[in-house]
Amino acid sequence: MSNLDQVRVASRSTEVTRAALIKAATAVFAEYGYDGGSVRLITQKAMANQAAVNYHFGGKDGLYREVLLAATRAFEENAFLDAEELDALSPEGALRRYLHQFLLPLVKRDRVCRYLRIFAWESVKPSETFSAFIAQSPPRIFRLAERVVRRFLPQESSSETVTFAMLWLAQQPMFFVREAERLAKPPFSLKFDDDALERLVDTLTGLSLRGLAGF
Repeated sequence: MSNLDQVRVASRSTEVTRAALIKAATAVFAEYGYDGGSVRLITQKAMANQAAVNYHFGGKDGLYREVLLAATRAFEENAFLDAEELDALSPEGALRRYLHQFLLPLVKRDRVCRYLRIFAWESVKPSETFSAFIAQSPPRIFRLAERVVRRFLPQESSSETVTFAMLWLAQQPMFFVREAERLAKPPFSLKFDDDALERLVDTLTGLSLRGLAGF
């Protein structure tokens, strides 16, 4: 093998390791959150060593930022909930659509849903890395929540009122996504399948409509 071929093989190996770490970190952070997602768990899942995390990302924080960047790109590319789609619906229809899409991680485990689970964990105890990240690029769940609540609020509502309502709405699906495993156990014993998802969406839509009607 020539020196050039050796360089190419080494480069491919490096790229594979980097991608494996990001994929493993996404799964681990979705399952355990930032605090619970240890580098040891990530490297075991990626079949890599801890030195690789430091080499590629400078440590756990750098790896987490890469996962958050990947989440932002995935949300934009997949357009799982489009702003124009929301605008074309009635206010109630937009609210229901918003809740449905952000509750999908209860019944799906695809890549986008893993990213939503990570954001749900951050709603409890935001990490410094996440806080710095959203200061530069607010997550889609908040931007779309603001778009929905503005359909219900008086036009003269202050920016503070809009922010309060936006944060309140964004938290509705986040709780269930974050606590799904605990809610499946006694004393709640909730089983989340497609039918249960629709019933939950109906319930939260009704409660949210009554809450937003108070403005």
